Amino acid sequence: MTWTVLTLLALCCAGLTSAGKPNIIFILLDDAGWYDFQSHDPLMATPNIDRLRQEGLFLNQSYVLPMCAPTRSAILTGRYPHTFGAQNGKAAGTDKLFWVPETFKLMSDEMKELGYQTHMLGKWHMGFCHPTLTPLYRGFDTFHGFLLGAHSSYYTHFKSKNGPYDWWNNTDIDWSSKGTYNTELLNDAMLNIIQTSKADQPFFVYLAYPAPHGPKEAPQRYINTYCSHFTEDARRIHCAMVAAVDEGIGKMIAALKEKRTYDDTAFIVMSDNGGAIGHGSSNYPQRGGKKTVYEGGTRVYTVLKAPKLSVTNTTYSGMVHAVDWVPTLVHMGGGKAKDWMQGKNAWDRIKNFEDSRRNEFLYTYDDYYKFNHRAYRFKQWKLIQGRPGQSQGWYPPYNLVEDGVATVEDIRGNQNFSYFELYNLDKDPEERKNLANKKPDQVQKVLGIMESFLADYPLQPFVESGTSDAWKDTETNEINTCWCHPEHSVDTPDCPAQ
Repeated sequence: MTWTVLTLLALCCAGLTSAGKPNIIFILLDDAGWYDFQSHDPLMATPNIDRLRQEGLFLNQSYVLPMCAPTRSAILTGRYPHTFGAQNGKAAGTDKLFWVPETFKLMSDEMKELGYQTHMLGKWHMGFCHPTLTPLYRGFDTFHGFLLGAHSSYYTHFKSKNGPYDWWNNTDIDWSSKGTYNTELLNDAMLNIIQTSKADQPFFVYLAYPAPHGPKEAPQRYINTYCSHFTEDARRIHCAMVAAVDEGIGKMIAALKEKRTYDDTAFIVMSDNGGAIGHGSSNYPQRGGKKTVYEGGTRVYTVLKAPKLSVTNTTYSGMVHAVDWVPTLVHMGGGKAKDWMQGKNAWDRIKNFEDSRRNEFLYTYDDYYKFNHRAYRFKQWKLIQGRPGQSQGWYPPYNLVEDGVATVEDIRGNQNFSYFELYNLDKDPEERKNLANKKPDQVQKVLGIMESFLADYPLQPFVESGTSDAWKDTETNEINTCWCHPEHSVDTPDCPAQ
């Protein structure tokens, strides 16, 4: 048999796009805790995520915001949410009026400029009351998922029991998906992207699973196959919800291998915040959980598998913040960071296994009266100012609690900014020893550093907006995406400018 040079090149390079850029799949889970993965809790069922960890790196100091929408805003914009009023991610107790300013470029816009096909799957939660706020107007070529926050059911796709219906295929409501478990819908959509991808063009996918956020629902087969050993209902169903995501990742890996593009595909797998205490999740042994500025709410399990990593199957301990992902993935895709990006490019440091460019960051600055806190990290020191948040204790997973119950505390304490907590995370990663009274000089030092940072990145105060009944079409029980008029909106065929 005669092998030509071109044939050999085709075989050896089948995993590379002609552009020489990696495919990128950014997977964001919703409310997955530090102890909700198999490499931390062996009773959980995430072998495929564990495989990515072994073939890549575990990012041991990967930080996000304490809540859902602010983290998503930070990841996609590369900006600190408090600088554009998104520190809380809702208005008047709802998510109906929240949106990311149209003047901001998103990660998707940047990847598109670098020649990528761009796809958004899953939970958007970044604005919906005008078409120009939705994914296909924000740099994505395709969209399959939902626009609002958590649904009342993983099967019906209604926002609440009585509607409206919220499942989309690009710009069209997709009623045909009603009745199908949404994690499986997203897994199938992801497989379709891989199978139809072009050899001469890389793809970027932002896959935002709603799982394992409540309501706690999972098909029985995931419970029977992966999680029946849990005796506590919430942990058992939580395990099954995470296992459904992991099974989908396994299918992605298989499809990429069949296309011979797995080795040239980057995966990022992480959560939008810590696990929600009392709902089957665990951030053990970290303190707190979702909606707190403790490590359990902000330091999340993160795996990065990518081409060109100098070392794999180990832990990278450099700091990475949610705002860093835009410049990091832009560099991974062959571009360069731009002046408007507030995050730092971490790709070269991670790739070469070198110290992070970061030694400080702002956890959050939330001036909404129910939270009223801010926190800052400087080297090993962590300063909390104001109310840390609810769920301020340490919560082992149910299988490690003798009486089978994990209580949820809410020590509101002093809700004004005269209250401080200070921790040395090198010596006290579980935040058990508040040193604020013993080290007042260190409190003032970190406070001064935070104030200097905020002078450069000032707060845009959170504003409670009124609600509107216009967001729901009462005749069709569908979402109305044409009822607000953002400042920079343009005419669209179904929603003319006002």
